[in-house]
Amino acid sequence: MPTRRILIIEEEALLALDIEDIVTTARLGEITHLRNVGQALPRFEELAACSLAIVEARLGAPEVVAFTERLAKAGVAVVVMSADHASTEAFPHAVGLGKPFDAAGLLAACRAALSRVS
Repeated sequence: MPTRRILIIEEEALLALDIEDIVTTARLGEITHLRNVGQALPRFEELAACSLAIVEARLGAPEVVAFTERLAKAGVAVVVMSADHASTEAFPHAVGLGKPFDAAGLLAACRAALSRVS
């Protein structure tokens, strides 16, 4: 069985490392970490081959909404994380995850997103 590719977009380095640790420990797949959507846009074709994207969404930023919609249309499962719980409403194509979260919450959101596309 091929290894899943997991995209993590998170600006805060310590939080990104925590997410990576949780995902790696759960053996969900190989990680690609980028700091923001600006870094991801030029690599869209490559990233559209990922199984799952875990993306930080500050205040429902339009560029993040558009990027995650494109990923979802390409068949990528999407989890959107935000400390602004209302902003996750801008992402009906994704599973919302409020910050702060724990490992169980992150993994539940990842599994829910993956089940949407399988």
